Amino acid sequence: MSRARSTQRLLAPLIAAGVAVQFLLAGAGAFGAASFAPHRALGWTLLLLSVAAFVVALAAMRLVRLSGALLLLVALQAALGVLGADTQAWFGALHGLNAIAVLAAAGTLARRASFAR
Repeated sequence: MSRARSTQRLLAPLIAAGVAVQFLLAGAGAFGAASFAPHRALGWTLLLLSVAAFVVALAAMRLVRLSGALLLLVALQAALGVLGADTQAWFGALHGLNAIAVLAAAGTLARRASFAR
């Protein structure tokens, strides 16, 4: 197995788990158990990991479309989070809805990276 494929098998579930943790951190921030700072920090980290996953997918020529879709969704998620906090609250509402799509894409990528040849 190539290094790129091994890296995909490591990165994909890491991103999916990070997205799940994001839900916990968002809830903690929303209900006052913690600030939103950890949620923000992990969100930017997940964006960087998604860029890395896309670059690795290009190198491996494997799961490129799915990795690209995840990257676009995570980038949209970051934009919606910033816009929701800084401009219009409805962007924040869409941030929560888009999180479901990000979780689905991350989970699908993790599953396919584990089983794809």
